[in-house]
Amino acid sequence: MSDGKSPFELEPEQPDKTPDLTKGNGKLVPEPAPPPPVRPPPRSEDGEVDTRTVAERKGEAPPRATENLGNPPDWPQEALSFPMRPPGPAFLAFVMVPFFLMDLMGYADAVRFFAWVLKLLFLVFVLRAQFAVIGSSAAGHDAPVHWKNALQFDKEDFWRYVWTMALVIGLHVPGIVFWFMENYFVAILLLVLGSMYASVVAMGEGLKDSSLRLPWRAFPWIKRGPFHCVVGCVAWWALLAVEPALVGLSEQSFGLVAFVALALRAVCAYLLLVSARALGVLARAWQPG
Repeated sequence: MSDGKSPFELEPEQPDKTPDLTKGNGKLVPEPAPPPPVRPPPRSEDGEVDTRTVAERKGEAPPRATENLGNPPDWPQEALSFPMRPPGPAFLAFVMVPFFLMDLMGYADAVRFFAWVLKLLFLVFVLRAQFAVIGSSAAGHDAPVHWKNALQFDKEDFWRYVWTMALVIGLHVPGIVFWFMENYFVAILLLVLGSMYASVVAMGEGLKDSSLRLPWRAFPWIKRGPFHCVVGCVAWWALLAVEPALVGLSEQSFGLVAFVALALRAVCAYLLLVSARALGVLARAWQPG
């Protein structure tokens, strides 16, 4: 039975699937892959570019100060109990344990320099955690933030904290120069002033206000809260003092060095929260803009 086609009707031509070898010296050249789609920058509800950090967009960042909240009850004695308020103990462990393990690594002369490099890198995370506590306290919170806040930053944040560390070190260079010149009175004066200035810089980072790095913005805060600024830098001096103390004990038994390192790191972690609390309370007088 006929299917309706003429015996002389040709089948429709099929497209030629033979690869074109006229390009690439006779070799099969695959077609280039399409470029990846360009992801537009995140925008807020009003259509403007969203400049918030990843943690802020997720709602996981500590709140910022927006008005003068005044000192908390029982200030300044309450700063001593601040590190023990939950989740403060977990925060202390986050700071203490890695430093302690790196101290044990540095007991061997062969890897001591490598341990110092690791400590410098870890200081970036400690900075991030301390700034989060400053911002949270400035916004009226009376307990430490969770230690996971130290991990909530992107590449841009990482390098900003690196530059903040460089600025803090640079503020102490004049005092160090006079110390080596054996002009100890001027050296101590400059070191104390540089440390208080660094405290205001740290407070500015906690508030996301980089203008506090400027001298004409920083010195009024030093004048307003000299006690807060001195307490704010105590923890960093403690961290610095631990290193030569442990090097001096490197000839002693491993058990003694481990015990001393654990005790000193516990004190340093405790002081980091006390210092952050002091700067956060001072920052309660900060106003946006």
